[in-house]
Amino acid sequence: MRGFPGFSKGPTKLVPIPTEFFSDVLPIVDDLAELKVILYSFWRLSQGEGDIRYVRLNDALADMVFLSGMGESPRDQESHTREAFARAAQRGVLIEITVKQGGREEQWYFLNSPKGREAVARLRKGDFTGIIHDIDDVVVGLEKERPNIYLLYEQNIGMITPMLAEKLRQAERDYPEAWIRDAFSLAVERNKRSWSYIHSILRNWAQYGKDTPAQTGGPLTSSHIPDSEDPDDFGLLIHE
Repeated sequence: MRGFPGFSKGPTKLVPIPTEFFSDVLPIVDDLAELKVILYSFWRLSQGEGDIRYVRLNDALADMVFLSGMGESPRDQESHTREAFARAAQRGVLIEITVKQGGREEQWYFLNSPKGREAVARLRKGDFTGIIHDIDDVVVGLEKERPNIYLLYEQNIGMITPMLAEKLRQAERDYPEAWIRDAFSLAVERNKRSWSYIHSILRNWAQYGKDTPAQTGGPLTSSHIPDSEDPDDFGLLIHE
């Protein structure tokens, strides 16, 4: 455990934190990286200038002091930071928007407060006055909420480890949102609450089709999903 020598003597700089954080947010945040990102965002926002304040993901990824507490390797630090910001946005603490700056896309995060929501609404309408960074546009098409696979897992299966988080993130890239939600529902219905079972369902649908005739002519409905959690059992489907 790394020690802390204590706070310095002299005038103390304070960071304002809404009381709702302690009453409503702190009790439900169960991921340490997400908690660090939320607290870091409060500090970053307090350092901002002007009426419109936000946290740029690129700025966080360039803050070596902050990143030192987000993982051992640079790769882990970046991965955990991106994931934690996404979780905070999914939970509703932050609001994520994607903007174009110099032809490149980047993520900005606003506090989900009346002032933050008002700022986001203005940017979506094309009103960029008051921001300190020049941007080309707000990518409205990418603002759709991401498949909430992390909360789905926590609500239906259990805690998420860093290694599992990477697998869940990859599943988001590989499969449609509707498939992910249906696979979780099917696993819960059959009381097969494990990621290996859910992932096997998704792989099966990707290989043979979802709600379409299988190679053998039989429909791939929920009744064709095996009761076993062994992924190899899905190979039996082609022999039905």
